[in-house]
Parts: sequence; structure tokens; C-alpha cells
Amino acid sequence: MTEDSRQLMTRWVDEHTAELLGYARQRVNDPQLAEDLVQETFLAAMQGLEQFKEESTPRTWLFSILRHKLMDHYRKAFRNPHVSMDHDGPAPFDEREMWLDGHRPADWGDPELLDDPDFNGILARCMAHLPEHWAAVLRLKYLEQKKADAICKELGITTTNYWQIAHRSKLQLRECVEKGWFSAK
Repeated sequence: MTEDSRQLMTRWVDEHTAELLGYARQRVNDPQLAEDLVQETFLAAMQGLEQFKEESTPRTWLFSILRHKLMDHYRKAFRNPHVSMDHDGPAPFDEREMWLDGHRPADWGDPELLDDPDFNGILARCMAHLPEHWAAVLRLKYLEQKKADAICKELGITTTNYWQIAHRSKLQLRECVEKGWFSAK
């Protein structure tokens, strides 16, 4: 690596680390993992600096690398899932996947709930308790606003698996939020 390349990479690290780190932290449950992914992004950029043709800005190129690092991470999480369903009592559905009496979710009724910082804190904690590959599906669907077929392609999963994960993760998330938010009110 030349001295000019070193200086360029140092400048990019100084200019883009905070923004890349913020982006990564929004997409993974672990702050240390977010830092590792950003570090891997800069390592990949340094190794591929000769391929950077300046057809885009350095920021755009670095974010592209980080998105690929995130997708690789999500794919690994799907290949080696760790799932723990912490349910108190019996499953909330019958054999036809219909709600059992007493398990139907409460109507939250407040459309401005996402404006409440306390609620957002509980939601973030609940998201952190989801298995990594479940959280990945929700993040891609609701934060990245990707379509189901694009998520399936990026994560290398079937449509059936996608819908099953989306369904189960939303249920677990809702149960956690109801316990954390509505039981405290």
C-alpha cells in the first residue's frame, strides 16, 4: 500500500466511521458486532482500493461494502440459527394456527406510540431479544422496506421460511412489547 493510499484510507475512516457505525448498529443487535462489521468494511475497502473507480462517492462505495458485510452476516445467522422461544405457558395457537382464547393480542390503539421514547426503548430491547436471523427479517422488511422476494434472495431462504420467520418474530416481538409496555402502564 502506498503512502497516498494510506492517507486516503485514514481520511475515509475519519470521515465515515460514525455514519457507518450508526447504520450498522441499527441493523444488528450487538454494538460490538456493528463495530466489527465496520472494521471489516474498511479492511475490504483497503484491499479493494484498486477496484474503486470513483464512479461513486467514497461514502456510497463504503456503504455498499457494509451492506454486503451485513448480508453475509445475516446469511450466516440463517445457516446457524439460535432460536429460543421464551413462552410462559402453552403456545398461543391451535393446530390450525388460530389464536387460542386468552392469547389474542391486545389492541394497542395509539397510532403515535412510535413517537414515545420510552416505548421505543422497550421496542429496541425486545428486538434485541429476538434470534438474530428473525431480527434480520424484520429489519430488512420494515427498516430497509424490502419486498419478500428480495429478502429471500438476499438471505438465501425460501418464501415459506420467510413468512414463517416473519410471523413468529412479529408474535414474539408483540408479546415482549405487551409485557414491557402495557403491563407497566
